[in-house]
Amino acid sequence: MKNLRNMWLTWFKNLRLWKKILLAFLLSSILPLLMVQGIMLYINSKNMQEKMDELMSNQLRQTAERVELTLDIYTNVVYQAYMDSELVQDINYLLEKENPDKEMRERDIYERIQEYGMAAEGIHCISIVTRDGQDVTYDFVQASVVENIWSGCEDMREIPPCRAAREASGVVITPTTRVLDGEKEYRTFHISKKIYDYQNLGSGEIAVIVMSVDEKVLDNICTAGQEKQEEGEYSLSFITDSSGNVMSYPDSFYSGIPMNPKYTPAEFVQATGRMKDRELAVNTYYDAKLGWTFYNVYDKNYMLRDVGRTQSLILGVGLLITLMAVGMIVYTVRLIERSIGVIMAGIRQVQEGNLEVQVETDSRDEFGEIAENFNTMTGKVRNLIREIQEVGKKQREAEIRALEAQINPHFLYNTLDSINWMAIDKGEYEISRMLRDLGVILRYSVNKSNQMVPLWQAADWLEKYVGLQQMRFNHAFSFELHMDEKAGQVHIYKLLLQPFVENCIVHGFRGIQQGGMLRVDMTVSEEQGMLCIIVEDNGNGMPQEEVRKYNLLNQEIQDDGRSIGLINAFSRMRMYYGSRVSWNVSSIPEVGTIITLKIPVEEG
Repeated sequence: MKNLRNMWLTWFKNLRLWKKILLAFLLSSILPLLMVQGIMLYINSKNMQEKMDELMSNQLRQTAERVELTLDIYTNVVYQAYMDSELVQDINYLLEKENPDKEMRERDIYERIQEYGMAAEGIHCISIVTRDGQDVTYDFVQASVVENIWSGCEDMREIPPCRAAREASGVVITPTTRVLDGEKEYRTFHISKKIYDYQNLGSGEIAVIVMSVDEKVLDNICTAGQEKQEEGEYSLSFITDSSGNVMSYPDSFYSGIPMNPKYTPAEFVQATGRMKDRELAVNTYYDAKLGWTFYNVYDKNYMLRDVGRTQSLILGVGLLITLMAVGMIVYTVRLIERSIGVIMAGIRQVQEGNLEVQVETDSRDEFGEIAENFNTMTGKVRNLIREIQEVGKKQREAEIRALEAQINPHFLYNTLDSINWMAIDKGEYEISRMLRDLGVILRYSVNKSNQMVPLWQAADWLEKYVGLQQMRFNHAFSFELHMDEKAGQVHIYKLLLQPFVENCIVHGFRGIQQGGMLRVDMTVSEEQGMLCIIVEDNGNGMPQEEVRKYNLLNQEIQDDGRSIGLINAFSRMRMYYGSRVSWNVSSIPEVGTIITLKIPVEEG
């Protein structure tokens, strides 16, 4: 945690000034205000949701009460028939095997059924099913005693309402079912009860009364007060019994089917094609007396649309104020950044070596004062640098002369010694050639050693120098020099390449009797304006620590210069060309060494 805090503080410290100010303002002012606003909007939305759920729950409770009252009306009709002594007497006559008045008794029962059917709206059919399987049915929709919803049943005792009544002791309400009445399909639920002859209870039940009620009676109660708006349907209610069978649904097609237990009420509603692609909320109420569950499903966004509009308005105003505040902060910070940018641009120019730069600013604040002091300071620095450059130039010339004076005199002695042995072994003509080359080398070395010469001239001298070294080491190595035409016209300082070649011969080929190879390639890149010289040998190589030492550009300059080796050569290059020159040394022990020099092209 502490490391994370330190990382964050470090990141914040490294930000630009305008970003720090803007971020501090956002974190300390805007962000807390937005958080408080968001929390308040969430609380208000939550409260409204709870109020809406409470309202819907109360509505469901009232709907359940109205359903109970309505069912009481139909149940009372069933009880009236149950207590009707004349109806019981007529049923007993039907049960007699030999009864010449059977048709008259059936007509009396039909009349009694029609009277009961007029007691309440929505009664679709009433059937009296005797214990021996006879039935007297009147269909109020068809107004027929022949065509009714049970016309296809062979034994009315096997219909679900009749079986349920015989298995229970009181009134039974069976789930909504699909029935055909004529050629039309209806949805009805059923209320049934056993009928006894109270004067002869020992004989058991004599019949069952089955009242079929149109499902729309329940649907009308559920949809009471729900009007469809122009935006479309936003709320609906439906009922299921204890087994999950749908007792009533706005689309009667789904009444009388079991609700899939895998579906939530909201998913079931959307599966029926109602209120699709909406965020739905569900409220339920369980009626313990009926064992039914009342559902209300509504479109949450539509119901809370006014709250959403208020929230959007508050958020919009808050966002507008935030943008205005941020705009003012950004404008002020931009002014500061512009002044800092002008000053920083001047500082970068000075870092790149341009001391003639002048910082111009139209402000008279602290930044204007800083700019004025900066201009005064750069003027003083320019004067000091001019003085230092004059002193440095004289010192550099003295150092160069001192470095060039350090050429190892042993070279001359060793060469003369080799010539002497050559004279003994091979004769005077070869000695003459060696002496002639040696004279050229000596004259080239001591005559204006600090001047620049064409590369072709330096290469010619280098070939003579290597030729003498080959004779000295009994041709233990071969030598190749490749130079393109453009490179030959480039001017370099005399004796600049000699230390690199000598390093290959003296150290690279030490202990090698034959098979050595020394190669020098000279090319020029006009696009980069650089002369590239590669000195390569297949000698002993050098340790990696020494390679890293040579590749540290600044270390070579700081050497005391007591050696004619690579450090001396690199120091001379830096003195001649400054930071424009570069080099790279790569070497593998027992494989060889490659030295790459990149020298800026200069006019002679």
